[in-house]
Amino acid sequence: MVPYTAYRLSLCTTLTEEEQLWASFQPFLEEQGYMLRPRYKPGWIAACISAKGEDTSRFEDSIPVWGAVLNAKRMSDGADVVLKIVQTTSMEVSIATFLTNCPGAEKHTLPCLDLVPMPGDPHKSFMVSPRMRSCTSLFPSIVTARDFHEFLRQMLEGLVFLHDNNIAHGGIDERHMVLDASRLIPGGFHFANPSTSDGITHLLQYTGNQSAPHYKTRTEAGPMKYYFIGFGGSIQFPSRDARELVTGVCRGYRRDLIPETSDTVPYDPFKVDVWSVADVVVGTLKCYSGLDYLVPFVRKLRHRDPARRPDALNALKLFQNLVSKITEEALNQPLDFELHEFETRGTILSMMGLGV
Repeated sequence: MVPYTAYRLSLCTTLTEEEQLWASFQPFLEEQGYMLRPRYKPGWIAACISAKGEDTSRFEDSIPVWGAVLNAKRMSDGADVVLKIVQTTSMEVSIATFLTNCPGAEKHTLPCLDLVPMPGDPHKSFMVSPRMRSCTSLFPSIVTARDFHEFLRQMLEGLVFLHDNNIAHGGIDERHMVLDASRLIPGGFHFANPSTSDGITHLLQYTGNQSAPHYKTRTEAGPMKYYFIGFGGSIQFPSRDARELVTGVCRGYRRDLIPETSDTVPYDPFKVDVWSVADVVVGTLKCYSGLDYLVPFVRKLRHRDPARRPDALNALKLFQNLVSKITEEALNQPLDFELHEFETRGTILSMMGLGV
């Protein structure tokens, strides 16, 4: 067995298999106007090698990444973007292109800024999108019920928009909901080490010093803007009348818990999206106390019988009706973050009728 310290040093000084692929395209992507991290430049040698014996965490280029998604700087204006390797003729690209040109989509989804064909492979491309942050990240956390209501309202409105355009997402979970963190973390954050500003310097809670790397609470930063991403398992029908039941498709990481999904028995993918949004709410309820009044609402969205589950529009109306009865004082009441009580909260929610 390789000692942990040796394994860590290997990760810091050697590119992963996925990173080797990115590094092979670095010169090409630079020609296209996208600058990758120094770690991926030709001839890269980790800075920690020359700084003998020093902690590798002191060097930004020691941070590895995995997967088909990577951050970059757009050289024309310095904007932070994300590059994703996609199948050029996939439904994901088709839907992304449609949404980029669809009026109103900018309120709920991210545009495809560019689609760069991959050299040497006519079937693949680099899809470029604005860089965002995970919206369910516990850092910075949700502070008040109003914070969470804003998130849930926008997600439901986004779902109504997608469904109105006959798009079933098919993979809604925490990984595919993001927020614009420009006001939350004004100085920016590191893609591979998001609790830091530059991969090294940890972000501190805002205390009034604008110059120091910091983050604000969602309450301090003002209403956040949330978006759906990840349309790799989505499906779009030509019209409402052309909608069909489907099999398979769903990609959410808790898909095995959705009552009706099946590889053989057809189901309604739009009702699965409703269940999946509610399931994200369950994850929040397990971390925070003070939101249990949402349980009856969530139960309706997670009903085992899809026919008795509201569609996206009616789910939004139910939520709006629920929120209209809550006082301003209650909305601004701080929530109790209880991650250490995660399992206990799960048991409580199960007793309240939410199988979690």
